[in-house]
Amino acid sequence: MELKELAIQLSGYVQDGFKLDVLPIQENGDGEITVLQVIIEGFDELPIFVTATEEQILCVTNLFTQDEVKPDLIDELHQTMLRLSINIPLSSLGLIDDQYVLFGAMSINTLLDNIAHELVTQSENAFESLEALEEFLN
Repeated sequence: MELKELAIQLSGYVQDGFKLDVLPIQENGDGEITVLQVIIEGFDELPIFVTATEEQILCVTNLFTQDEVKPDLIDELHQTMLRLSINIPLSSLGLIDDQYVLFGAMSINTLLDNIAHELVTQSENAFESLEALEEFLN
């Protein structure tokens, strides 16, 4: 599935009582959309960035940066993230450069309803992860 097609199908889609707003935010030199920003109503401060390969749809939500972490608690934060990651359905915690993220992936052949459901789930997981990790943040 191309991202342009996915953006059209998901924009305004309502899943589990949440409306999805989809914006193309990055294109390659040929005008092909390479990254979508998906905002789930009620989780506006935690957009999901979606891209795709030939086999997967990849979803990333930025949580916080390293400079937002209390320096004396960074090791404890990492241990907590490792423990927490097991309990987060269909998502994982990670670090991209200096940005802590929640990410997930699904097959490019996933049905639209399931994609929408996974995006809503990722937003809920990101919010719950931030709540669980807030004691480590400035």
